[in-house]
Amino acid sequence: MTITTLGSARASTANASSQTAAQAAEKADPITAGLQKSNSKLQTLLNTATASLSTLGKFKAAVAASQTAAAGLSALKDSATNEDVKKALNSFVSTFNTMVASTQSAAAASSGVERISRGMTRAMTADFSRVDALRQMGFTKSSDGTLKLDTAKLEAAFKASPSGVLGTLSKLGKLVDKVATKELASGGSIGNTVNALSSKATVLQMQQNALQKAAQQYASFATGGNN
Repeated sequence: MTITTLGSARASTANASSQTAAQAAEKADPITAGLQKSNSKLQTLLNTATASLSTLGKFKAAVAASQTAAAGLSALKDSATNEDVKKALNSFVSTFNTMVASTQSAAAASSGVERISRGMTRAMTADFSRVDALRQMGFTKSSDGTLKLDTAKLEAAFKASPSGVLGTLSKLGKLVDKVATKELASGGSIGNTVNALSSKATVLQMQQNALQKAAQQYASFATGGNN
């Protein structure tokens, strides 16, 4: 028998012994065993709900950051310089890409997340004339949905027509801001999903607390009976 085989045999024996002990404990005190199983299931559900809330919270924050950056685009004044425009656009690209990156993990928590992300993207591409203007300004969209900005093209476009660039950015900012405002509202998709998950987590926590209290009462009763 090799060392590996011997180790596997010992591990199997240990697992079998553990299972036998657990079965014996369940048989000896089925009520406690049942309470422990129920508590374990509730804890798993609670962990899942909490993790979903965390990922959705990050996605919500990313959408809010994109909204703020979009509002910054529409707030650019006619007197804005090339540096002002670059700063505002870089902020928008950065926050938008953060939102796109958080979409995949958050999508597991809510089926509406990908729809929201697509809606934010469509706000930029619904108008073909604006799409062409954005391309001329150095905007490109990667296959994964993230944005890239060619600052050299942006500088050239701004030099050729400052008012044209500012007008395009103002429209872009307002459209993205509008989509984000709708989704972040208390009755929007993100708000509704977060509220539903929060309520679920609260109920699960209450159920777990009640179960643990019942387990303590039973343990106290069982101990008293034995004495």
